[in-house]
Amino acid sequence: MHSRTRHIAVTAIAFAALFAPQLAHADTVHIETSGLTFDTFQSPYAETLVSDVNGAATFSLVNAAHFMGNPNMLNYHTVHGSVFQLSARAGHKVTGYSVTGGFWGELHVGQSPDGSGFPGSAETRSGAWAYAHDVVGGDNFALGEHTTSNLQGHSDFRFDSGPLNKTQPFYLTFEGYIEGYAAPAIWYGNEPGQMWPYRDYSRADVRLKGPLLLTVYTQAVPEPHTYAMTLAGLALLAGVARRRKRAARAGAQA
Repeated sequence: MHSRTRHIAVTAIAFAALFAPQLAHADTVHIETSGLTFDTFQSPYAETLVSDVNGAATFSLVNAAHFMGNPNMLNYHTVHGSVFQLSARAGHKVTGYSVTGGFWGELHVGQSPDGSGFPGSAETRSGAWAYAHDVVGGDNFALGEHTTSNLQGHSDFRFDSGPLNKTQPFYLTFEGYIEGYAAPAIWYGNEPGQMWPYRDYSRADVRLKGPLLLTVYTQAVPEPHTYAMTLAGLALLAGVARRRKRAARAGAQA
C-alpha cells in the first residue's frame, strides 16, 4: 500500500479507538438496491442512496464530505477514513465501481506594502484514495489516488475500479486528508513611537468539495436452473428441426 495510505489508515484506526465511546451511539447504515446491499459501520452521518437505475446504484458519501469539507483553523491537518461493505444480491454480481469528487483550494500569502519585515507564507496539501479488498482474505485491489499541492481553484478526480466479477461481499475503503499552514507577514511602520507591528494574514484553504459520489455497477447472473432450462429448450428445438427435415426428405422421395 502507498506510504501515505498506510499513514492515513493507521491514523484513522487510532482516531476510531480514541473516540469509540463518543461514536458508540452512531448508527450503522444499511441500504438495499436492485443489485446489491450497501453497509457502513458507525457512521455519524447517514450515507444516502442518490439513484438506482439500470444496474448503477449511486451513493452520497456524506461523512467524508463533511469531515474533509470544513477546515476551520488557520493551521490544520484533517484525516478521514470510511469503510463500506458491498454485497451482490442473490442472482447478481458487482462488475465495477467509480468514486467521483474533487478538491477546492485558495491561497493568499500575506505581504507588507513595501516588502519589508517578515514575509508571510501559505501552503496546502490534500489527497484521496479508494481501494477494495475481499471480506475473507485477499489483497487490496482497484486502487485509485489523487493528490494536490498548493491548489488554486478546483481539482476533480474519478477513481474507476476497472472490470470486476464479484459475487461475494467485499470492503471498499475511502481515505483522504487535507492540511494547510499559514503565517502572516509582519512589519513595522515609520510612525514615531509605534509599539505594535502591522500584520497581513495569510490564508491556506483546501477542502473536499461536495458531493462525493460512489457508483456501483451490477449485472444479473442467470441461476443454474436457468442454464439447464435454456439447454433443454435448445435440445428440444434441435430435435423438432431434425424431425421436420426427415419428414421433408421422406415426402420428396415419395
